[in-house]
Amino acid sequence: MIGIVGLSHATAPIEIREQLAIPPDAVSGALQRLVAHPQIAETMLLSTCNRVEVVVAPAAGATAAAALVPARELLLSVAPAVERNLFEHLGPAALLHLFRVAASLDSLVLGEPQILGQVKMALATARRGGTVGPRLDRVVARAIRAAKRVRTETALGAGQVSVPSVALDLARQIFDSLAGRTLVLVGSGEMAEAVARLLRSERARVVVVGRNAARVAEVASSVGGEPRPWDALAESLVEADVVVASTASQRHVVDLDLVSVLRRQRRGRSQFFIDLAVPRAVDPRVDRLDNVYCYNVDDFARLVADSRGGRVREMEAAERIVREEVERLERWFVGERATPVSVALRGRVRRALEFELQRSLAGRLKHLGPTERHQLKVMLHAATKKICHAPTRKLRELAVDRATDGDRVDVLSDALVELFDLEAELTEAGPMRGGAARPAAPEAAPAVPPTGRLDATGRDEPPPRLAAPEALAEGRGGRP
Repeated sequence: MIGIVGLSHATAPIEIREQLAIPPDAVSGALQRLVAHPQIAETMLLSTCNRVEVVVAPAAGATAAAALVPARELLLSVAPAVERNLFEHLGPAALLHLFRVAASLDSLVLGEPQILGQVKMALATARRGGTVGPRLDRVVARAIRAAKRVRTETALGAGQVSVPSVALDLARQIFDSLAGRTLVLVGSGEMAEAVARLLRSERARVVVVGRNAARVAEVASSVGGEPRPWDALAESLVEADVVVASTASQRHVVDLDLVSVLRRQRRGRSQFFIDLAVPRAVDPRVDRLDNVYCYNVDDFARLVADSRGGRVREMEAAERIVREEVERLERWFVGERATPVSVALRGRVRRALEFELQRSLAGRLKHLGPTERHQLKVMLHAATKKICHAPTRKLRELAVDRATDGDRVDVLSDALVELFDLEAELTEAGPMRGGAARPAAPEAAPAVPPTGRLDATGRDEPPPRLAAPEALAEGRGGRP
């Protein structure tokens, strides 16, 4: 099925998570390295400030556990020290974890909406790189559907305490009133911009500083602020009462020495740093300075944790939705295990009937014209469907029946393979279980009379050189 390896806020504090933070511009390269491994057929990488998780679907003949080995090695190559913080999920447990993540049931802030957008972005990145196929595409699409059901059918995210609202409350405690205060936004990000807008609504002055001039101008316009170039960071920090940092830098862009120097120019006035970046953009040691307050994403998580109590009932409803959607997907996977056998059975019956039809058309029925031959071919197609309908329907019904053990579907499938000698058909079509089976094209009614030969068992035989249908109809052709 699938496997997941990674870490999150539940297994690692920010000091550990920031060691494994993978920049957006490095995700595509990591995905290509993974999918090049012979054990991995498909992969996706979810990297946020609260988690880094690799999702894999194994190659044909490999197991999910084997596919997780190179994924785990990739993460440890980035940050060897995180090994004891990594978790692994396989099969149904991996599905449930992914669905809970998308539905914000595994988030620091229960019910927060940002994670669903981040899952969608991770899928889009993998699609652009060609590292997801039909299995992961279906799995993630179903996880997104479950998350949307949670948002529309429950009130999980209603009335929650959010990071921006907590940041506003803290700022009010420090400064009493925010009117006329200066907020400096360093970098950008959805959460950081939300904080900036909220403080702007309190009549604070907003300054946006960044390296990309076009992006800075765009963000400044969005939050009603003043754009400034990156080299204006120091002078902007002197003015700043509140600093909201959300950068993709792998090191501190606001360090202790810089803040210590600027403190003298601020003459001891209070300063509030809101660090929403992972890795952290602000040196956490600045919190030791007098009248300087620094909060990171984990600090905010602890503050909003109290808001979970009022949504326990909604959380239970959300969990039921997620488990229902996971179960549906599991039944679909069980059904897919029977699909190659159903396709092979239809092919086996069709070939046997085609053999008999070909022999008749080359003998007693050689006088038939193209129209009659075509009608016989259509009749053969209908007969194949009717003969195979009952066993294939029964397999599908068993697969989608919640009371059916997947092993029973395997037993019946194996019985069909044995009774109808379908091993050759399955070998040609691809692996039946344990890997990605080649998708079968829908069976269509034939449009032309048969042109090849089969042996008496219905298996392929090198095609003979039959005369054209018109020649056979006139008695000028026959079996060679």
